[in-house]
Amino acid sequence: MLHDGEMTEQGGAWERLDVAAVTPNRGGDVASSGESAGALRLRRSRGPVLAGMDGGGAIFQRRLRDVLVGAAAILAPALVLNVAVGLFIFNRVDPNDPSLPSFFRENASTGVEDMAVFAAIVLESFVTAVVGYFCAQILIGERFRAPVTMGRALLRTLKRTPAIFAAWLITHWWFVLGVVLIVAADREAAGGLIFLFVFVAWFSSAASLLVIPVMVGEGRGPFAAAKRNFALIKLRYGVCLIFVLVATLLASLLLLGIGTLMPALQSLGFVTFGDANGVVQGVMVQIAVLFVVPLIALGTAQVYLEIRLAGEGLDLMIDTDNAFGPRPTP
Repeated sequence: MLHDGEMTEQGGAWERLDVAAVTPNRGGDVASSGESAGALRLRRSRGPVLAGMDGGGAIFQRRLRDVLVGAAAILAPALVLNVAVGLFIFNRVDPNDPSLPSFFRENASTGVEDMAVFAAIVLESFVTAVVGYFCAQILIGERFRAPVTMGRALLRTLKRTPAIFAAWLITHWWFVLGVVLIVAADREAAGGLIFLFVFVAWFSSAASLLVIPVMVGEGRGPFAAAKRNFALIKLRYGVCLIFVLVATLLASLLLLGIGTLMPALQSLGFVTFGDANGVVQGVMVQIAVLFVVPLIALGTAQVYLEIRLAGEGLDLMIDTDNAFGPRPTP
């Protein structure tokens, strides 16, 4: 309210209420309205699943080069192994060769192809967990205004690989067991086991979804991270189930779209690969994996933050620490 060209105290109070609230930084200074966009504030979402995919996709776009190069460096050994197995072992080794150990022959419970498939699937699962640790550092660093370089994230991931393997083994023993049963099963029983494995994998993956983000975000070891994961899962288990389902559908669509690109071009007569068609198809699938795995890993890290925001009030904890200083840790 103006009185003789001057604003009264009451009018000034109403004007101050119209100014957007900001979060004080740790130094005690309040950020100006122009700096509020960069303030450390994690906002809650009514749809944590979609917020997880959207938040992960946003960081994927912002740090595209770092994420893809870092993920490729981690995934490369597994992908190269898959290609080597397909090109050399399957083509050059006779599984009926009597000089091979009995468990490599076709007339035993598993053949050389079965052993290769088992190794590839298990290695791919573990390497995916390693990529998840790398990507969680990128996303959490961005969200907390402490960006992590690709080199530093890779070095930290390398140092923590034994702990990541322990965490993966603790929470994915069922995966190894399921793959063994499916690979060693007869053709008649394999179909039913795969169908059962899909449901076990869905619920089990949701139950262990946050282990790797917890290791990154809270600096816990594998056993403590697994325990902390279950505490968080209890808060929003339905969110984790839906996220795993959505992530699986999205990954399947991306893999299908990228993997069938070259065959589609060949069927239309644009390109011809001849005898190398199978190799090209395999390479395209691996290229799709390079995009799908880090994208889902970033989304998983974002879901970890969403669950802490909704279930534990992480945003209130951050605002309290910013206003009054960090709380003493016991």
